[in-house]
Amino acid sequence: MNMKGAILFTVLAGLVSTGLAIQCYVCTSDDDMACNDPFESFTMTKQTCYGANSCTKTAVLDQITRSCGYGNSTVSVGSSHGGCTTTKIFGIEATSCTCYLDGCNSANLPKLSAFATLTLVTAFKALF
Repeated sequence: MNMKGAILFTVLAGLVSTGLAIQCYVCTSDDDMACNDPFESFTMTKQTCYGANSCTKTAVLDQITRSCGYGNSTVSVGSSHGGCTTTKIFGIEATSCTCYLDGCNSANLPKLSAFATLTLVTAFKALF
């Protein structure tokens, strides 16, 4: 196998292995104040959510819940689609957000992992 083939295989293998399950932050601000906004992701660990295809963040009154989700079944893990909905029930506002990238239910914008960035840069340099 030549160098370009080896790099392409590595990139694809990395994408396949990380695409089998989404990783989300799973916590409730009632149990852990680090789960509240502003979110302290450096104190939390993402959990692998087998069977889920999304991450969620729900805010009701002063409580924040972050969890694995089962969003739109036509959207796959890694898609940039997602969004929030706000509803009022008996005057209480609830906002629920769904997203489809690893760790996207943090208060911060989603970003590529260091491994993914390095792999993509290396692949592009080798191929072009």
